[in-house]
Amino acid sequence: MKVIFLDSVQGVAAKGETKNVKDGYFRNFLQPRKKAVIATEAVVKIWEEKRKQMLIEKEQLKGQLEEMKRRFEGIKVKVEKKITKQGTLYGGVKGGDIANAVKAQFNVEIPAEAIIIPKQIKAVGTYDIKISLGEGVETGLQIEVVERK
Repeated sequence: MKVIFLDSVQGVAAKGETKNVKDGYFRNFLQPRKKAVIATEAVVKIWEEKRKQMLIEKEQLKGQLEEMKRRFEGIKVKVEKKITKQGTLYGGVKGGDIANAVKAQFNVEIPAEAIIIPKQIKAVGTYDIKISLGEGVETGLQIEVVERK
């Protein structure tokens, strides 16, 4: 049965794709969850227009992400954490700590899941991390971990 996916289904198809699926899979999983519709001629024409609009929106989003990437180049984010007498951090620096620091210092919201920390940060110092902004756009960010007073 040929269907058009109204929503992405991991490992099967992305939103807007047309695929052949088994009748039972459509009837028992996709249709009750409103993840797909049967691909009639009328529905296919409507989705062709939607697909074009989705591509335009995706390109606009990618342009916005590229602009955000340029804004992050060359900035240093200061993260304040409590330290022990030995100079190590209590608990280390996590993605949420960095996201909160970026929000406080630059008024830009970044989801904690987008922050890629290559190795655990357990001491005061300067570190390079990556941020995955989405749509394949990544940028680097330098953070400086300092003692909270």
